[in-house]
Amino acid sequence: MNNMLFWEFVHENLQAGEPLLLLLVVESGGSSPGKAGFKMAVTASGVRHGTIGGGVMESELAGQAVEMLAGAGPRPRLLKLLHHEGQATGKPSGMICSGWQRVALLPLAAGDSGAVDSLLFALKRNRPGRLQFSRRGMEFQPGKKRGAAIAFRGRREGDWVYREQAGLRPTVTIIGGGHVGLALSRVMAGLDFHVRVLDDRPELETMAANAYAQEKHVVNYRSIGRHVGEGQDSYAVIMTFGHQADETVLRQLAGKKLRYLGLLGSPAKIAQIFASLKKKGIAAAALKKVHAPVGLAIRSHTPEEIAVSIAAQIIQVKNQGT
Repeated sequence: MNNMLFWEFVHENLQAGEPLLLLLVVESGGSSPGKAGFKMAVTASGVRHGTIGGGVMESELAGQAVEMLAGAGPRPRLLKLLHHEGQATGKPSGMICSGWQRVALLPLAAGDSGAVDSLLFALKRNRPGRLQFSRRGMEFQPGKKRGAAIAFRGRREGDWVYREQAGLRPTVTIIGGGHVGLALSRVMAGLDFHVRVLDDRPELETMAANAYAQEKHVVNYRSIGRHVGEGQDSYAVIMTFGHQADETVLRQLAGKKLRYLGLLGSPAKIAQIFASLKKKGIAAAALKKVHAPVGLAIRSHTPEEIAVSIAAQIIQVKNQGT
């Protein structure tokens, strides 16, 4: 889910005076389709945005949300839903995929606008913060970066707290703003990454047409290293206009501590670049960590197909854990 679009939907409705109900998966287990952190917002008229796992369960809870909003002063609820039969505790969800999920139903109104505004500010600038929900409502604390990505404590409706790290999203730096860079920007933005595109060509048409990247910069490839940050949330893909520029960039990034580094090109081109860099002192171990040729092997050809293969590989790496 794209968090920016989700919270913009919430913001627009609150600004219009339309109350919403937030459905939030606070914890889950087994093969539950809705994982902790999944969210769906439902307006009084039944308009939805987001998901808590889909299926008959989601439809039923969305209907409950509309009924709650139609009443006077809806109060938060906490439900445990079971996706199989024969359990002693919890409510059957109507699904048979196995597992379970605990869902909080939280009314949002004008009083939550400040927290939503603060969260959107952080998301747009890729700054860290901590989002918290409880029966008392919604809070956002800018700058809070410590703690687990998602944490939940408490089981009773009157005594529980859910927290998640928010605002700071994984960053993918695309070095090369051509047609594949444009296509990859579109895919990664939809996957809720902060997208940065770097190129050394001013007035590049595909850079100008890129409405998906949060950042676009014209830089000198000889100093590319200073423009790519390190860390577990830093991903980079090299796709410049030629092999010499690819080599210049890779020489600076191969030793960096990145979560993912990919290089676009044919096996022959990559072999030549790697051989040249080894002669120039780049360690073979550093080059071995580079995903090259970049992307999953799905016989992709068009910029859009290549972008999908790269995005799938990045998600594969991201979801493997640190």
